[in-house]
Amino acid sequence: MNRIKYLLLAIAILASCSVKAQFMQDKGKYEYMFKAELGYMPFISNFTNNKGENGYYIENQQHIANVNIINGLNISQDFFVGLNLGYGYVAEIADMANGKHNIMVGIDADFRPINEEFAPIVYGKLGASYLLSSGANGNTLTPYFEIGTGLNWFFSYAMRNMEHNYKAVYLTVGAAYMQQSLFIPVRLGYRF
Repeated sequence: MNRIKYLLLAIAILASCSVKAQFMQDKGKYEYMFKAELGYMPFISNFTNNKGENGYYIENQQHIANVNIINGLNISQDFFVGLNLGYGYVAEIADMANGKHNIMVGIDADFRPINEEFAPIVYGKLGASYLLSSGANGNTLTPYFEIGTGLNWFFSYAMRNMEHNYKAVYLTVGAAYMQQSLFIPVRLGYRF
C-alpha cells in the first residue's frame, strides 16, 4: 500500500512540474496587472417614472464621482480581465454635502486591437451597484452594466514587448446603467 502512495505522490510531483514548466514557457503571455481609475459619470436619464419603485431613485442633475480599483490578468498584451471594486459619490453639483454613497463590484474586461504606442481600447464592466441611502426608500442593489471605448497610451513603448512592461495610461468614455438610470462615464486610468 505504501508503494502505491509513493507512486501517486511521484506522479503528482511530475505532473505539477510539467504544468509549471508550461506556465514558465508561456509566462510572457500572462501577467498579473493592477488598474486604478478616476471617473465622472454625468446623469442622462431614468428608465422608470415611478419614483422609488425599486428603492432609491436617482434624481435629475445627480452625477457620480467614482474611483475604481481593478485586479486582474493581462493576456497576450492585448486583453485584460479582472475583478473591479469601485466607490462612487452620488450628488448634485450645487449640493455636494448631501450625497449618497455607492459601491460597485463586478468583472472588468478590456481589449486593445492594435499593437501601437497609442491604441484604441474597447472595454466593458458587468456587476452590481449598491446605493446606500437613508431616505424613505432605503438602500438598493441593482445590476451595473457599462460599455465604452477610448485611447490607451503605452509609455516606454520601445520596451513594450519585454516582460513587465504593460504600463499604460488610458482615457475612456462610454454608457453605464445602474440604479434605474443611464450615465455617461468618463474615466482616466493607470495600468501597472
